[in-house]
Amino acid sequence: MQISTKLFNEQSIARLSDLSADIQSVQSRIATGKNLLRASDDPVTMINISAAKEKQSQLQNYSSNIDRASARLSMAEVAITEMQSVLTRVYELSIQAKNDTYNEGDRKAIKVEIEALRDLMIDLANTKDANGNSLFGGFRTNVKPFVADIDGNVEYIGDQGNHALQVSETVTMQTSVNGADVFMRVETPDGYTSIFEVMKSLIGEVESIGSSDGSLERLNASLNHLSVNTTKIGAFINKANNQKAAIEQRELLFSKTLSGLEDADITKLVTELQSLMVSKQAAQQSFVMIGQQNLFDFLK
Repeated sequence: MQISTKLFNEQSIARLSDLSADIQSVQSRIATGKNLLRASDDPVTMINISAAKEKQSQLQNYSSNIDRASARLSMAEVAITEMQSVLTRVYELSIQAKNDTYNEGDRKAIKVEIEALRDLMIDLANTKDANGNSLFGGFRTNVKPFVADIDGNVEYIGDQGNHALQVSETVTMQTSVNGADVFMRVETPDGYTSIFEVMKSLIGEVESIGSSDGSLERLNASLNHLSVNTTKIGAFINKANNQKAAIEQRELLFSKTLSGLEDADITKLVTELQSLMVSKQAAQQSFVMIGQQNLFDFLK
């Protein structure tokens, strides 16, 4: 069968074009470090890569939620711990006020300090997170949840909602405790009362009788109540830390999976590139040599 010069040229050019395209593809894979550049390269693998990336993105969202929850819980823990210190100081002052050697001026000074500590308690109960949202207002994050009137009565205008965030496909985590539970429902032998009502009673007693045994008992109950809530928040923080560790392990697993699907074997690609370049060079030389021949070369 005879092959015309035109057909030979077309076939040679097509071969060189294919080799150039293969070389360019390998060079791109080496440059990007990715084994697949287009979905058409391997549709099944690209579907797996897409699914793995989607899952990885979801895990990153869970991790962000855990960080946000941990930040809010840590701020709440600090605020309540400070309140415990404040109430401890109030207890010390109340005991001092019972001392018979204290005169009216001494007790008045104690009253002034307890009033200042009461105001500090209100400020701590109105603590806001980094985004300006009230920590203890329940779902009403845009208001100051605790408001005092001129008579020293403290009203809670938040609600009983507890914020929660999704931290895995099946787990949600509480990010705060509401102020109604923490500060307004202290269980005492006489029933439930608020921490602020206990402090108001002490302020009223200090100047006259020092402090009653009943007020001191309610103050102790308030301290225990805050301690229970600090423990509760600590448990939430531990849960967040454990969940964070689990998410990080899953993220690492998906990163390895993606690496196995996406990442190119550079050593193998370099070898393939060298082979393609040698083949292209040989094809070019053959094309030139054969293209230079004519009828007289065959008649010699």
